[in-house]
Amino acid sequence: MLEFFERFDEEKYGTDGGPLHDPCVIAYLLKPELFRGRNCNVTVETASELTMGMTVIDWWGVTKRPNNAMVMRDIDHDALFALLLERLGRL
Repeated sequence: MLEFFERFDEEKYGTDGGPLHDPCVIAYLLKPELFRGRNCNVTVETASELTMGMTVIDWWGVTKRPNNAMVMRDIDHDALFALLLERLGRL
């Protein structure tokens, strides 16, 4: 499955590698210090035909709505992969 997403992301976005959503969730639960993020208000657009379903992040507090999510912006990649290898090595 990872190979498919890696190829897809490389072709569509020009990025090296694919997303690791599920492992990142578990890594955050084990070692939140590996991640850096920002508290923001996050809303899903439900009214507009053009942007229906779009996730909208109020980075600058323009809406004055209360923050309801921690939006991750950065990760210690080396530490994440070390954690993954260490945990997978236990299997």
